[in-house]
Amino acid sequence: MPRFDAVLFDNGKTLFHRPSAVASIVLLAGRCNVTVTEAEAAAAWAAVKAGKQRGPEHRLERNSSQESHRGYYIRQYQPLEQLAEGLAELFYVEHKTSPRTMLPYPDTPRVLRALKRKGLAVGVVSNTGWDISQGYMLIGIDDLIDTWVLSWQHGTAKPDPQLFTRACEQLGVLPSRALMVGNDAEADGGAAAIGATVLILPEVRSGQERGLSAVLDLLDIDASRHGDAPPVPSTAI
Repeated sequence: MPRFDAVLFDNGKTLFHRPSAVASIVLLAGRCNVTVTEAEAAAAWAAVKAGKQRGPEHRLERNSSQESHRGYYIRQYQPLEQLAEGLAELFYVEHKTSPRTMLPYPDTPRVLRALKRKGLAVGVVSNTGWDISQGYMLIGIDDLIDTWVLSWQHGTAKPDPQLFTRACEQLGVLPSRALMVGNDAEADGGAAAIGATVLILPEVRSGQERGLSAVLDLLDIDASRHGDAPPVPSTAI
């Protein structure tokens, strides 16, 4: 079996997920003094998803700076404006980029703690437009991450190999001794270009075990020896 000195993780849909967008729309519309039914919120969210722009150029656009990230998503959320004026920006601030809506998968703290106690370096390499480390701080697991490589701070986005190279440099490990764990074969698979091993996890429903035990299996680590995960505070937006 391969041996590694460091594990790099994607953030969204790998270590963390978010609460229901539909529920957030209903709640945030209420803050705009507009009553929105769940069906109306679901229809608006379906319109948002239908209008999502895909492709490498849009991936770079929305993740290369804080300004471009904000502009891209507020444009994407324009169908929400039909429910309540100002809802698109409010949704971006209170749902998309709030540490309070970052929810760890049940196995995230346990696996990160097991890696830390084993002495492995751990990094997060994320396509994002804001400081996601705040979400880790909120639930008290930021000390389990040794470095953060966030796309907006480097003006590029995964699968650009330089982000994975930067993470390895900051951790002081050879790329060939790093394992990259993510959920997007195209974006996270970029780590293979620098010689890192890549593990792509299949999709799961929000809140379920993420399947991160596969990481520990590769490293022959017994997580049961490292205690239970700490309680996670409830989400409030």
